[in-house]
Amino acid sequence: MAVAFSEETKKQCEEIIAHYPEGWKEAAILPVLHLAQKEWGYISLEGLKYVANMLEMPPARAAGVMSFYPMFYKAPVGKCVIQVCSTLSCALCGAEEVVDYLKEKLKIDVGETTEDERFTLVKVECIAACEGAPAVRINDELHRCMTKEKLDRLLHHPE
Repeated sequence: MAVAFSEETKKQCEEIIAHYPEGWKEAAILPVLHLAQKEWGYISLEGLKYVANMLEMPPARAAGVMSFYPMFYKAPVGKCVIQVCSTLSCALCGAEEVVDYLKEKLKIDVGETTEDERFTLVKVECIAACEGAPAVRINDELHRCMTKEKLDRLLHHPE
């Protein structure tokens, strides 16, 4: 199946690319990847190649950028993506217990989505909230000092 942007998204990409000097199209990769994910829900390998071609950059370089950032998904995800930080500060403050609790509560493993496609659980590298470890992001909202009780409240009424 061919992957392509809608005319509206193509126009938005062109506007973004126009802000960069001649020969620097690939510098627009982050905002273009955000548009791709907004339109498609995730960025498949075909989608990544499409973006790389649009920005006149090697697909491997685009893949390197995409894999560095935890907000880009390579496969379909649930309505609520729960990202648990797994770096040192969060690990020392109980991130693994948070992951274990979520696995038990949602009946899924890390990297999986619930059958009702409501939740996806992922472990990510630093989400820049060390002062509030263990930190969790649910979609685009950061939650600090996560506890089982806070998780229960959040999952009962997700944003």
